[in-house]
Amino acid sequence: MGEAVSVLWIVFLFVIFYMLIIRPQQVKLKQRRALVASLRVGDRVETIGGIQGMVMSLDTDTIELQIAPEIMITLGRQAVAGRVGEED
Repeated sequence: MGEAVSVLWIVFLFVIFYMLIIRPQQVKLKQRRALVASLRVGDRVETIGGIQGMVMSLDTDTIELQIAPEIMITLGRQAVAGRVGEED
């Protein structure tokens, strides 16, 4: 009886751990991948470093942002944190 309770307790803790930590991370990762895949020229975005700019061109792994008139920077697509003006 005591071993069954111990096993059930471990299973219960694993389920709680999964629901509170693992699953939310998986959902957030899926949303981030969808955001990076949906980037289009003309989108206003913010990078993980806090730089905001407009997407001027896209490549498979990189984007080119215009951060000021005639000032462009090239970043990896994964550097995009989100679109400017979108709520979480």
